[in-house]
Amino acid sequence: MENIPHTKKDLERLINDKIEESFNLEYKGVEAIQNTDGKKKEIVKDVSSFANSAGGVIIYGIKEFDEPDKRHLPEKITPVNRTQYTKEWLEQIINSNISPKIEGLKIYPVTLDNNNEVAYVIEIPQSTTAHQNTKDQRYYRRYNFEATPMLDYEIRDIMNRAKHPLIEIGFEIQKRIFKVKENSFLQTLHKKTDIFGMIQKDSSSIPEYKTEFALKFFPINKGNIYALYINYYIRIPEKILLSKEQGSLNRIDNDIVEYYGENTFRDVVDVQGDSMTGYYKKYGPSRFDPVLPGLKGRSEKLKLIEEIILDDREITWTVYADNATPKSGSIQLKDIPFIEKDETNE
Repeated sequence: MENIPHTKKDLERLINDKIEESFNLEYKGVEAIQNTDGKKKEIVKDVSSFANSAGGVIIYGIKEFDEPDKRHLPEKITPVNRTQYTKEWLEQIINSNISPKIEGLKIYPVTLDNNNEVAYVIEIPQSTTAHQNTKDQRYYRRYNFEATPMLDYEIRDIMNRAKHPLIEIGFEIQKRIFKVKENSFLQTLHKKTDIFGMIQKDSSSIPEYKTEFALKFFPINKGNIYALYINYYIRIPEKILLSKEQGSLNRIDNDIVEYYGENTFRDVVDVQGDSMTGYYKKYGPSRFDPVLPGLKGRSEKLKLIEEIILDDREITWTVYADNATPKSGSIQLKDIPFIEKDETNE
């Protein structure tokens, strides 16, 4: 979650905008904080599951709807009594029952109308090791918005975060509006002249604008070790692509095409040609361009159809990086960030 709520208005905005729970966001009503073994066990399980997954935010003090069709939607603020359940009490429950301790975890008390009433916002970073719930000796992860026990290979995969790069694929859908640039020679032909051969301004000349849609994707290093070699495969619904003749595309079944990418780069070593015949760049051999921890690698684009519908169709991906275990993931079209770029005034 990019914007961590710090005020009552931030919490109300989540409710008014109907921001649904997700892999990185969870709401808990006031009843989730109680001084009982069962409730404390749930707190520890939920917090450790976020750290073992991709990190995220838990908000204690916002209740979800009870109706099945509104499940995971925030209904209202349910204040926590800070004199009964302090920030220090919550920290002690988390730190004393999760092994090892989660470094970088933060708890923000959000004061409500009454100074004794708060909501607790817990920001949990993704960890580079696996964290155990010492209350039941289990490891948990996030799955379908819930904390579920982890399998052995999942625990080992998390342990390897500190030894190998952790590469995932990020996506954006871009809508670009731009002015079409005419060839200068054609512009001269289109100009009108008077009886003396003087060039007149063509009042009928109207700038032409164009709209393009593109899928942008790039490797992201979410680990603590830099990635030297990255190879990835992205599987895309064929019907959303403007053309099948783009980049390294291969059909893998009737409706899906696969794109192959890697973090290679070619340096410009010389520029040859002249003003009459034109200039062209001369490139050196391909080399791998490392992706440092926390940074993005080089992005690629595929052109999309203009009438694209952002629905629940999925894009899936698999990444191979150095000697790390191959990692796979998926995202629905409706969940991909949509970016609009208006270049008509440039």
